[in-house]
This record gives sequence, structure tokens and C-alpha cells, in this order.
Amino acid sequence: MTAFFGTPELAPSLATGATRLLPLHYSGIISYLETFGDFDVALIQVSPPDGSGTCSLGVSVDFVPAALSRTKCVIAEINHSMPTPPGSPRIPLDIIDYVAEVDHPLVEPSADSEDEVSRRLGEIVASLVHDGDTIQMGMGRIPTAVLTALRTRNDLGFHSGLLTEPVLGLIKNGNINGARKPTDTGIAVTGIAFGSQPFYQSLGQEPCVAFRPASYTHDLDVIRSLENFVAINSAIEIDLDGQINAEFISGRQVSGIGGLGDFMRGAGLARNGRSIIALPSRAGKGRSRIVSRVEKVTCARVDADIIVTEYGIAELRNKAPNERAEALTAIAAPEFRDQLIKSVI
Repeated sequence: MTAFFGTPELAPSLATGATRLLPLHYSGIISYLETFGDFDVALIQVSPPDGSGTCSLGVSVDFVPAALSRTKCVIAEINHSMPTPPGSPRIPLDIIDYVAEVDHPLVEPSADSEDEVSRRLGEIVASLVHDGDTIQMGMGRIPTAVLTALRTRNDLGFHSGLLTEPVLGLIKNGNINGARKPTDTGIAVTGIAFGSQPFYQSLGQEPCVAFRPASYTHDLDVIRSLENFVAINSAIEIDLDGQINAEFISGRQVSGIGGLGDFMRGAGLARNGRSIIALPSRAGKGRSRIVSRVEKVTCARVDADIIVTEYGIAELRNKAPNERAEALTAIAAPEFRDQLIKSVI
């Protein structure tokens, strides 16, 4: 088996070598799929067909079009609970070879309550986002806290690989309307959506959300065309040189590269673009998330831009190594600062 993410479900097979993990950006996964050759079978989930005989890809599009274009046999789960967002691609029923008709709820995220550190991070990150910016972010405590703090902003755009419930809340509230987006004006662009059942059903009636394949959402030319694009992401740790680890904890692969590198680089290329990495200063008891050297490099130091902890902001772009170390040490947890300073002397 070949995979691109080190999920908990894959941990045993990764440990034994039964699964090979390819360390690829989202854009790299698309290139891999496009050059792989023909696939024997594609397993997809779609909505029931409409009167014209087409099915919607619903709330999960990202890699499906790349697979369908070169698959010999398509097996589809036709799920009556899959919504049909107006902005999601449709496919003809007659390209599907076999179907399994079901009616079961879509996957929902587990509850993730906000804590004081996340709330503070959300406030600081939101202070770096201005009216008219186009934002990208994922899911979790920190993104939710950021989105909560953005309820005072106006004319925000949205372009991301993932759309969550708090994002839809800002769309319905009018904060995210895409009015100033130079591309996809008035439209929030995503590859997939992830949330509660009411959230999914609400998306089925939302005309301002467009579901696009990863070949579009993570394309550098598309991202760089978005003036004032702000990529907001998190990481496991960052070192004093600006190298970022978003995959490994204590020698274990717990995630993948995903779209982090694509959005960081795209933000760096966009006019007035910014890339923000927000993370708590501490990782449990006795560990700092700002370290002298990361365990594994997910994103190179050349792509590091703005780093945020609950203690403040470190701007790394156009900074020399010693200046980076000084800025990052200043936002580390106070009990680790002396140790970090000694590591670079």
C-alpha cells in the first residue's frame, strides 16, 4: 500500500513497512496521480443522480477528478445523505460501473473545546488579518479560535483545501464574502468540507461555496494570483533557524506534508501575501515547541514567514539566522529561553 499521510489508522502498517509513505506536497500528490498510469479501480462516494442522470461529488472533491480521468473501473457508493452543493462538480451516472446504494451520515469531527492558549493565539493571528484579505486554514482549536476572532473583519475571501463549520458561519454572517478576491470573486473555494450533519446539509444550499480539485486549490499560480493571501497553519515544532516540523513526534510519523508547503510558498509569492504558523509555546510538561533543531524538516527555513505563539509574533522573512533565533527565542515559553539562547552561542 502507498499512502501520503501518517494517520493513526496506518501507524501499525507504517511501523512494519507494509505501507510505504511518500512525503509529497498536495501538489506533488496530484503530479504523482497524473503520471502514475491507469488505475484498475476507483472507490468514490456521490449523491443520488438527478433528473438528468448526473451525480454530485458532494463535499469531497480534492483528488477524485484526477483518479477518475484514468480509472478502468469506477465503484461508487451512492449515499442519500450526501448533499449536492451548487458549486460541487457533477459526473454522469453512466461512467460508474458498479454502485452500492446507502443512506448513512457523513463522517463528523470529534469535539474540540477551546482553551486559553488557543484563544490567545486566535486573537494574535486575527490581528494580522485585515479587511479584504483572502485566508486559508485547516481545522482544530487554533483555526477555530482564529475564525472566532475574525468576526469583526469585513470582505474576507476564502481559498483553502478544507472548509469547516466556523468558516461557513463567517460566510453566513457576511464576514467572508470574497468581494475583493481578484480570482473567484464572491466565491469561497475549497476541496473538501468537514463538520456536523446540519453543516453538511446547509452546504447543500450554499451558492457561494465552490468545491474544486486539489489541482486547483493547491496550484501555486492560482494561489499567487490572490493578492493579500494569508495562509494560517500550525506545526508540531519550529527550530531557531525557521525549519518547521509538522509530521513527527518522538520518531513517529503522525501526519503528512499535506498542503502546508503549497500554501506557505503560495503566500510568499502572492502580492502582500503572508504565511502564519501558529503554535502553542509548550508541548506538554517540560517540552518547548521552539527548539534548537527540529526532529524532521517538513518546510524549509526559506519558506518561514510569521511565527506566532501565545507570547507574541516573530517575523522571520528577510531576517538573518541570528536575527531569527533572537525573534523566536523571544516568543518561546519563558522557562526555555535561556536554554535556547545557550544553544546558539
